[in-house]
Amino acid sequence: MTEVIDDPREVEQAYARQYENLSREFSRVIQSKRGILAEIGCGKGQLTIPVARLLPHCRFRVVDTFAGAYTGTPRLLNKALLQARLRNRVKVYKADYLAWLWDQYSDSYAGVVSSEFLPEIDSYELSVLLSECYRVVRPGGITVHSFLSPIARNRRQKLMIEADSNPKWTKTPPKEWFSPKPALVLSELRRAGFRDLHVEKMKSNLIIRSDASRSFLHSWDVRTTFWKTHQVELASEGLEVPDWSIISGLKP
Repeated sequence: MTEVIDDPREVEQAYARQYENLSREFSRVIQSKRGILAEIGCGKGQLTIPVARLLPHCRFRVVDTFAGAYTGTPRLLNKALLQARLRNRVKVYKADYLAWLWDQYSDSYAGVVSSEFLPEIDSYELSVLLSECYRVVRPGGITVHSFLSPIARNRRQKLMIEADSNPKWTKTPPKEWFSPKPALVLSELRRAGFRDLHVEKMKSNLIIRSDASRSFLHSWDVRTTFWKTHQVELASEGLEVPDWSIISGLKP
């Protein structure tokens, strides 16, 4: 069912529902894995909290640099974890993700996960990250990564991808891509040694219009010139969050 948001006050909760849906997919894929799960690029805990609720048999170590717009987030995240009664199962680390992974013992994690982190790195870093995921995950363990599709199904999705990736519009252009293509992620997982690879697709069904789209673009550091250029279209048709890709692999 498609959700259409026009009120800026509803955007945050609408996006939180995206992560609730993602968390159900993550928990289904991870299923009965027990032990410690590492999350790379945890941010504000958008995925951390709902996944931890659904996987009560797992403990979590989550890492982020918490730089830029995320300064001060560790305190807020720890407060949210306390309110959710998850503080005893989730340990938060402020660190560079690779430096942190390099400090971890081999074969020590039940899994390594991320959501919307692969868009923040480039193809070289993707290769290094997935190799490290393979190293630190124990035999039989899993890695799961979700990200928004770089391939638009319609004009609304195309506009959103354009706003977030074209240096003409965004104040924080990506290193290489809006998101990597799923085929590349699968190839790198296979190269790293993962097997039983799976790709799940999840439609966002989230359209953000009018003043809500303006607020949303501002939160993504998109320049006001994008809004001014596409104002009529954004008011009537809006932006649509692209489909989610959820890619997983097992360590033999």
